[in-house]
Amino acid sequence: MKATIEGNVDTVLPGGEGLVRHHEGNVLVPNVLVGELVSCQIHDKKRGTFRGTVIQVLTPSPDRIKPACKVADSCGGCAFQYMAPSQQSICKTDWVTQNFSAFIDTQTTIIPIQSQQQTFAGRRRARWFMQDGKLGFYKRFSHELVHTDTCFALHQDLDALRNQIEAKLSELPTNIHSIQAVMLDDGFHIILESLDAKPEQLNTPNIKEALWWWKVINTPSIKALNTPHPLFDVVALSPFKKQNIAIQIGPLDFIQGHQEGNQTLISQILDWCQHSRRVVDLFSGCGNLSLPIAAAFGVKVIGAEVNPSSVKAANANAKRLKLDANYNIINLFGKFDISELIGADTLIIDPPRTGAKAVAKLIKHLYPLQIIMVNCDPASGARDAKALADAGFKLKALRPLDLFPYAGHVESVSLWVC
Repeated sequence: MKATIEGNVDTVLPGGEGLVRHHEGNVLVPNVLVGELVSCQIHDKKRGTFRGTVIQVLTPSPDRIKPACKVADSCGGCAFQYMAPSQQSICKTDWVTQNFSAFIDTQTTIIPIQSQQQTFAGRRRARWFMQDGKLGFYKRFSHELVHTDTCFALHQDLDALRNQIEAKLSELPTNIHSIQAVMLDDGFHIILESLDAKPEQLNTPNIKEALWWWKVINTPSIKALNTPHPLFDVVALSPFKKQNIAIQIGPLDFIQGHQEGNQTLISQILDWCQHSRRVVDLFSGCGNLSLPIAAAFGVKVIGAEVNPSSVKAANANAKRLKLDANYNIINLFGKFDISELIGADTLIIDPPRTGAKAVAKLIKHLYPLQIIMVNCDPASGARDAKALADAGFKLKALRPLDLFPYAGHVESVSLWVC
């Protein structure tokens, strides 16, 4: 195959790469739009597919825009900075509806992503890598650092935190591999990650409202570096209740990366659950989806999660909020006792990217009145959806969600009924 080719972009795939058609073979290329004629250079082959980079856009799409970020062509974080927001909404909606097309009928309500539905610069979770006294993200398919003074994808307070940390890197150990940060309503978790043990003496920089932690990569334990105290994510219950609730989030607890998008997801689930009296929440994490239901409607919640620390956090949140919710440690990827999970008015399934294969196979034995499924990958979501359909459930509503604006990522929430 030639090192350089010209071809038309046939489609843009989940993840954000465009498929360039060529008579000698197809190539996946970032930063291109459907219909464009591009010249691209082949640089390698990964997982049986050629990948390349754009040399020149010969015939640009009318939806092509100039990116705000000066490292948009190389950074691996934002695949869609060259695409107009209105077209991003259409593209991501199509990814979801195409994968779920076998289950969509004339009775299915589709709620498409609206352009500018979420604020672009709103990500509240980041992982920066450290090289040569700088913090940044990796280039696409590389461990080479991309550094920029401003990241347009991050919430401005999180981006300001990165600049504060970078200015104080000389105060930190040299064996730091990466730094994770999570922005909550009342402060930041900052996790220093290394490949080996924590130094005996370590003084953390004085950054307001920051809790510092040390973690050795690929180990489950984490150590506090300053005096810890609770940090909270505030979730609105409107229009069902005027007050908000605060969910405590620890440094390793999962939290959606976009606060506004997370609220959109929770609000949709509340709307679908307003007549439920018993809710079962599988892959419940620290209770992000089901604690608001218990608080808004006074319902009983039973949750199950693989991660013990998340179960502990969920139960602590339920107790502090005085809610009728109980969470259990269950291996949802294997065989487990389903007796407490049977007969829910609403069954919530929010699996990781790999999906909920084991749970989906058990749906016909759980007898829920309705199922709400949240998916962070359209393909694995469609696979689990087939199991729901095989168990007799129909897709009543489907809503794609752009929880990572300008990234090649889309989530979805779907409602299934018998």
